[in-house]
Amino acid sequence: MKQILHCIFIILLTTECFGQHVTFNKGGIGDKNYYQEIPYELVNGRIFLISEVNRIKRRFLFDTGAPTQVTVELFEELKPAIVNHTDITDAAGNKTALDIVSIKVLHIGDLTFNDIPALVTGSQMYRCLKIDGVIGSNMLRKSVVQILPEKHIIILTDDETRLTINRKNQTDMMTGEPQSYPYFMLQLSNKNTVKVGFDSGADNLLRLTEKDARRLVKSGVFQKVSTGYGSSNRGLLGLQAPDSLYRLKMLPINLAGCVFNNVFTETSKSSNSRIGAKLLDYGNVTLDFIHHLFYFDPLGQSNDVNDMPWPLKPVIEGDKLTVGVVWESLKGKIQSGDQILSVDGESCEAIGLCDWLNGKSETLMPNKSAVLSIRDRKGNIKEIHIDREP
Repeated sequence: MKQILHCIFIILLTTECFGQHVTFNKGGIGDKNYYQEIPYELVNGRIFLISEVNRIKRRFLFDTGAPTQVTVELFEELKPAIVNHTDITDAAGNKTALDIVSIKVLHIGDLTFNDIPALVTGSQMYRCLKIDGVIGSNMLRKSVVQILPEKHIIILTDDETRLTINRKNQTDMMTGEPQSYPYFMLQLSNKNTVKVGFDSGADNLLRLTEKDARRLVKSGVFQKVSTGYGSSNRGLLGLQAPDSLYRLKMLPINLAGCVFNNVFTETSKSSNSRIGAKLLDYGNVTLDFIHHLFYFDPLGQSNDVNDMPWPLKPVIEGDKLTVGVVWESLKGKIQSGDQILSVDGESCEAIGLCDWLNGKSETLMPNKSAVLSIRDRKGNIKEIHIDREP
């Protein structure tokens, strides 16, 4: 029997592919004429909200780039029916099989969701984040969803007239199987466009796939500023294998009339380019799944992003902080996989995955320069001085 491949998006991943036909677009809210304001917590670029399952309040990640998920611990407590299972390959190339269950009842505020398909995931990342699961795009597909970052509120409604939105700031939005992941066309310079997904589970602003970068290379919409090698992404099951990637500086990007200047992005091996939750630093986002429209209401008309990236990217490999990606300016001086022992005299040897995911990645190198103590794979130790690159 011919296999039908579907791809879904998971927190901290790019793509997950299934070797059989599955859908998460089932179940949902039974109410009509609903309007619910849901407070959320923003921690290290990730959105967390409270849901009630089995009469207990639980912490969930809000991720428009993923299907709904529950942890193994919550699965064992609820003992829901297993409705399907599938082999997956995560963005790092790791493979496993996951069960799909049906969650009978889940509450968010006063809203009740029934019969929601969900993956059962035992990722260590979720234990580090202390969540019970993920609220995914399949739960949102019959709603209009507005994210208001200044108030830290998510609104779910089936009546868009109850929201404050600017019709001038809309663009067509596409969704589909297997989970209603939202896509739209992003306007680049020189009248070029690229299809991107809005992934609130990703903490960056823009990530281009290597495929899209190759397609756009002659269009003049970006400058290639560096070539790198190493592991940059962590999948659901672990780090990706080392590979080449490119750092790009985009020419001005226009999203709903808001111009973004000096946007740096790194290419990925995933199947789809994406806009991440960092967009919420610049305005309100509305996902109208009912009428297939995406809105971005900017706080200002122009934004200079200018992240000034480092010439290396640290990652957690096993239980150690290591050099994940080495960019051109450090080529030959260090290698991907070298252990980072200290930064500016502060020891890094006790930093683990949970520390990294819960904020250490944001505070490790807060300045424009840093001195790192590095141990290579042969045990040799040396110090290097690095600067952020304009």
